[in-house]
Amino acid sequence: MAQSNKSINNHIENYLDYYCGLSHAPRFAVLLKGQWGAGKTWFINKYLEKPKHKGTNHKFLYVSLNGMTTFSDIENAFFQQLHPVLSSKGMAIAGKIFKGLLKTTLKIDVDGDSKDDGTLSSQIPDINLPEYLKNADERILIFDDLERCKIDIGNILGYINYFVEHQDLKVVILANEDELLKRSNNDPSNNYHLIKEKLIGKTLEVSPDFQGALSSFISNLSDQSVKDFLGDQTELMQELYKQAEYENLRILGQIVLDYERIFKVLPQKAQNKPELLQDILKPLMAFSIEIKRGTMLPKDISKLQKEYASAFVKQGRLNQAHPSGMNNNTEEQTSLQKILGRYTILNLDDPFPSTIWWQIFFDKGSLDEHELEKSISNSKYFPDKNTPDWVRLWRFPDLSDDEFEYLLKKVELEYSNRDFSELGVIKHVTGLLLMFADVGLYCKSKEDILNDSKLYLDHLKDNDKFRRLPPSKVQDLLSGYDGLDVQGRELTEFKEFCSYMDKIRGLVIAENMPSAAQELLITMQGDLQKFFSLIRLSVCHGDVSDQGYYEVPILKHIEPGAFIEKLLLMKFEDQRRIFWALSDRYKSDHINKKLIEELEWLKSVEGLLLEESNRKKGKVSGYCSKFLIGPYLTEVIEKLEKIKTATQN
Repeated sequence: MAQSNKSINNHIENYLDYYCGLSHAPRFAVLLKGQWGAGKTWFINKYLEKPKHKGTNHKFLYVSLNGMTTFSDIENAFFQQLHPVLSSKGMAIAGKIFKGLLKTTLKIDVDGDSKDDGTLSSQIPDINLPEYLKNADERILIFDDLERCKIDIGNILGYINYFVEHQDLKVVILANEDELLKRSNNDPSNNYHLIKEKLIGKTLEVSPDFQGALSSFISNLSDQSVKDFLGDQTELMQELYKQAEYENLRILGQIVLDYERIFKVLPQKAQNKPELLQDILKPLMAFSIEIKRGTMLPKDISKLQKEYASAFVKQGRLNQAHPSGMNNNTEEQTSLQKILGRYTILNLDDPFPSTIWWQIFFDKGSLDEHELEKSISNSKYFPDKNTPDWVRLWRFPDLSDDEFEYLLKKVELEYSNRDFSELGVIKHVTGLLLMFADVGLYCKSKEDILNDSKLYLDHLKDNDKFRRLPPSKVQDLLSGYDGLDVQGRELTEFKEFCSYMDKIRGLVIAENMPSAAQELLITMQGDLQKFFSLIRLSVCHGDVSDQGYYEVPILKHIEPGAFIEKLLLMKFEDQRRIFWALSDRYKSDHINKKLIEELEWLKSVEGLLLEESNRKKGKVSGYCSKFLIGPYLTEVIEKLEKIKTATQN
């Protein structure tokens, strides 16, 4: 990584060298100011680690004031640095004995009028501490995060001033001064301006040192291959920060760690492809920055292609009205369109590996290795003779005109011959054809393509090839499948195609429901856990169940008498768990609207249980049968009755 020997804040280092090297007490503190995330703490820590301090009498004591509520909090931090052994966990009792807390009262003159402005009660954490701190050549105090201190600003600055004026110590303060000034302007009792004039002798602004911070973050990584790669990407990463107009360096450290995490799950062939590695780094940086600054949410990643298409349409309309083109600052742009326009070297509407993969990564923090492997296999980076023609056509921007025409004809023929059997592939090809027709790259009309796509779905149904997919998986297919985002999904014709697919799917489910219901009854006897996952909407670690019956009225296809017969053969604890799952099935009113058809089935089951309870009245089995009705069935039936009445009205 090429980097100048002098950092952007070299002038601050030079001044601190001068300040710390003074042989006399300067009687003023130095303020290093900068925005949050500008790297103030990183800068001062790097400065304190400089080898040049080893040949001097400089002895630094650093404390972060973040969250501090009392002066004893600060002094405890000093004590821990002065006496690490006594402050260790094993010496906790001895530390209390030897600390010998000395209470003092400090009279602080804040505004220089020779009158006491307040009495501050302070605890010096060791009887020898004042002796240590009296020699200005030996102790230099560093107070970080001043604006995050919970102590009144006048009191904390007065406290710091005591070390400067009464103990002749050198003090360096780090703060976001803009935040302090904002509070001072909003609160008349806040006298920051007056105290600063008395305490601060020099104010220097810390500029974000991108290269220095990046170099430091990379050096902390464990994987040498990642270190080498990121070390060569300094200019690219700095350019992305520049395009983002972002100066907070904290997120840079998280980006570096996230990249190493992703790199480690990449197959070896991908780790050896610099272009592929770059195409992962770019969206990682852009999405991390925009999510961090609050301009987008993880769920917005899947919306970027739609926003890009919308902006493209607006661009064309404005170009027709105004040949000079579209103003990037137009109010018509959405926030997501502005993000797309901010990163000129990226295709955020079609990021690698895929929008779905990135959304899961940022939303759940998980690395979907299966989806990643599919994206890599189908990517432009590893052309293979076995790569399906539709995948090669999906990457049409990389094709020559002749290659595009050749592949389009082949895929069109496969589509006409109904060679594709996977619903996800059919969606991809349908979206491609519609998109090509929309932009003038395909001679057929979108209406003809839509009609043919519906015939394709009819063909699958008629030939028993319409594989039933769980609802969540079907929904996923709308935006992506097989590691690739679906093209043309924003088009009206594509949405109509998806609606027709849902209609056909509903018909297939209805036709297969009686046999599926019998399978469900068998499952109830042999695998309760699977039965539970089939009939109720379960959420585990944020993942919705992949099963498809939680909103499908399948229970009405089970004969109530057969259900009760199988139920009574089971242990009571299992019976109770089954009825708990049934009550849980109807928790959501939104889903219940789709399950109203099960109301009569539930009433029949309730009646049969009541008959069983009356028939065995006075026996344990009769009591248990009646027990299942009250806490479970009655409430569910009442809920569905209300929904049914409301729907009818």
